[in-house]
Amino acid sequence: MTSLDVRNNSAVMKRAEQLKRWEESDTNHQPATPRPERGNRIKFSSGCIFLAACLSGDKDEVLKMLEQGADINTSNVDGLTALHQVSL
Repeated sequence: MTSLDVRNNSAVMKRAEQLKRWEESDTNHQPATPRPERGNRIKFSSGCIFLAACLSGDKDEVLKMLEQGADINTSNVDGLTALHQVSL
């Protein structure tokens, strides 16, 4: 048997072990259908959304948010304002 044959046999045996572990795993025994949504969604503050729009250069979104009353002086935890975000 050549070293290539030994390596191939070893790979086949390792793959068989992986498949056996998968068959016995808790993950494999979970239902295939997704769980129903619980209604827990992440909600970002309007200031966070405003700063993200500024950072991404989304002029239309920034203007829309300013018209809706977004605070131009909003800053993130590091003290960066919308002007800082736009200039990055």
